[in-house]
Amino acid sequence: MKQSLYTIDELKSLTENCVVRCYASVRRPRMISVIAAFCAVCIPLSAFSLIFLPWQQVSIGRGRVIAYAPENREQTVEAPIDGRIEQWLVREGQRVSKGDPLVRLADIDPNIIERLHRQYESLKVKLEATEQALSVSRLNLERQEKLAKEGLSSQRAYELAQLEVAKYRSETSAAEAKLAEMEVKLSRQQSQVIQADQDSIVMRILRPQGGVMVSTGEQLAVLVPDAEDRVVELLIVGNDLPLITPGRKVRLQFEGWPAVQFSGWPSVAIGTFGGVVRYVDQADNGDGNYRVLIFPDPEDQPWPSGHYLRRGVRVVGWILLDEVSLGWEVWRRLNGFPVTVGSGKDSENGSGSFIKVG
Repeated sequence: MKQSLYTIDELKSLTENCVVRCYASVRRPRMISVIAAFCAVCIPLSAFSLIFLPWQQVSIGRGRVIAYAPENREQTVEAPIDGRIEQWLVREGQRVSKGDPLVRLADIDPNIIERLHRQYESLKVKLEATEQALSVSRLNLERQEKLAKEGLSSQRAYELAQLEVAKYRSETSAAEAKLAEMEVKLSRQQSQVIQADQDSIVMRILRPQGGVMVSTGEQLAVLVPDAEDRVVELLIVGNDLPLITPGRKVRLQFEGWPAVQFSGWPSVAIGTFGGVVRYVDQADNGDGNYRVLIFPDPEDQPWPSGHYLRRGVRVVGWILLDEVSLGWEVWRRLNGFPVTVGSGKDSENGSGSFIKVG
């Protein structure tokens, strides 16, 4: 058996030759070269193009759905008299119409109405007596004035007649005031059945029946008027307040309503609803936040019906400001600058013009 031995230099030479022949036998696919060239050109170009991509600046706020008109907001039913709750005539969740009875109250004294009627009649008799006395005293004053002019009566008698008229006039006014006060008491006691002021839904009953004592002005129940008068109340930080003016467009996401929102590209948002800024408060709420009222946008799709969008539903809103480039937006955020508004298209259509920071 013939044995061949190689030196270290010869082995290195053989290895290098094998590697060279292997590389020479392997051919790189043309597609790989094309893809590599495409990536080398397009990736930097795309990154450069993104700098000039339009970006919608927004001011984000959170709030809830409320009723705009004060008469359509939550209302409380208060006790007009001191007494006890005799019977509730409605249940929670029940719809009531204007004038429907809600609750019947009873006074502690079962004979209070009769006693008030007797006092009322007594005050009427007293008022009639003082009015008659005032009429007689006026006739006496006219007679004394005529006699004094003819010299048939003294000036003292004329002055006493004047004092008598003033006295009965004062007594008549006092009697009228007491009679009016008694009429108010009698009216309150007679209104022991409280009625609904408008079409509403009984949301909550605060006091049970069965001998529970209540005082005048104490809250008995909470009613929600049955009206489709809904607006959104957003709270905005004071840093963005100078940029928000009536007429600004808003995108709204209601709680419980599936949505996807891209703050920079509102046109591709899904499940959000349009709104318009109607009013901005002149003072904060004590925490540095300002209330902004948002109305439905007549140019957008209508908001969900009242069955889904009830009062108190929480809302996230994006108030749309000016359009800037994406590069500007990234640079602004990296430097911590606030949202800015220039003198561009959005400022000319009624949104106002502001100084651009940076």
